[in-house]
Amino acid sequence: MTTISVSEEVYTHEYLWRAAEVMAQESEQSEHNSLYFRIAALLLSYLAFEAFINFLGQLLFPEVWANEKDTFKGKGDIVEAKISKLMEKLTDFEWRKGEAPYQKIKLLKDFRDIVTHGKFVRSNYETILKEGGSHIKWQHKWDSFVQPTHVKEFMEAIRSFCQSLTLEARKSSDHFHLVFDAFDGPLGSAEGGPPSLRG
Repeated sequence: MTTISVSEEVYTHEYLWRAAEVMAQESEQSEHNSLYFRIAALLLSYLAFEAFINFLGQLLFPEVWANEKDTFKGKGDIVEAKISKLMEKLTDFEWRKGEAPYQKIKLLKDFRDIVTHGKFVRSNYETILKEGGSHIKWQHKWDSFVQPTHVKEFMEAIRSFCQSLTLEARKSSDHFHLVFDAFDGPLGSAEGGPPSLRG
């Protein structure tokens, strides 16, 4: 039996993005359960975005991301604090916080918070009684997010923003995963060989 040393990387953002894409595709094909797939697609796509920011942080500032919780604690919006840190090396990246595509992603963070915190929604209203109960509205705070066209728009905004970051990150890192467009890379990488001799 031969022993080898293996060095591997598993790219969380790639897995999450692929899962979001599957959920988005399912939402288009499912007549009755499409809402559930859209909720999953949106949440997974935002999580993929956060994971992508962490991926770049680990590449560009490994010492900072080794202790990221302490580093970014108390800095307000943690994702924005992380992107600000990335800007220290991605100096040619023009981050337009108040414009698309970032503004769309920022909106999606509200959806993520609604889902993550999971509070029930209570409402009171008057309506006309209809046969079959169709007078009940069943409104939720996430309704404006989960429309079919919005899922595509949010996902396109994330891909666009992350692709722009990828193009700039290529100037600061020669990590092989950056040769791929954002979310189009392999799920992981590994290399191995005989264990190094230690004296």
